Amino acid sequence: MRLLIITTLVVAIAASLVAVSSDQAVGKRAKEFVLLDQYEKEWSWTKNCKGRPTVMVMSDWKGSDHTAAWTDPLVARFKDRVQFVALADVSMAPGFLEGYLRSRFRDAYKTPILLDFEGDVFEYYKFTSGVPNVLFIDASGTVRLHTWGKGSTESVNSVIESISKFL
Repeated sequence: MRLLIITTLVVAIAASLVAVSSDQAVGKRAKEFVLLDQYEKEWSWTKNCKGRPTVMVMSDWKGSDHTAAWTDPLVARFKDRVQFVALADVSMAPGFLEGYLRSRFRDAYKTPILLDFEGDVFEYYKFTSGVPNVLFIDASGTVRLHTWGKGSTESVNSVIESISKFL
């Protein structure tokens, strides 16, 4: 009985820590940025997203295999109601590889991927490395949701439910 109580407490504490950490950017104001995508088209927060509800999906190379698990169902559900922005953290790459990386992204993705070579946007939103991070920023420019993971059905459904409430 004592082991069951201790186990239950440990699980409850661990769950509360995950819940607290999964909203690390919540409440922040949207970061103003200007980034180029893989086609060298300029994108800015002000011009492309400001004043619109926005889903931002951020990933580094380790998490890139899991981005579609998030983006496919989110786009299917909200494509007409929110702005979608995909960002890649390429700040660890040496500057001389910038052209090469852009060409690799052009080959791999048809939709625009904003490339953050400085890592400023990722740092601002307290990016969790190794998995995609999903943020929902409301029309007033406030982060209302920040989560990350491999995009399990349960996690994606929870994010869909949360975004629906915000809209």
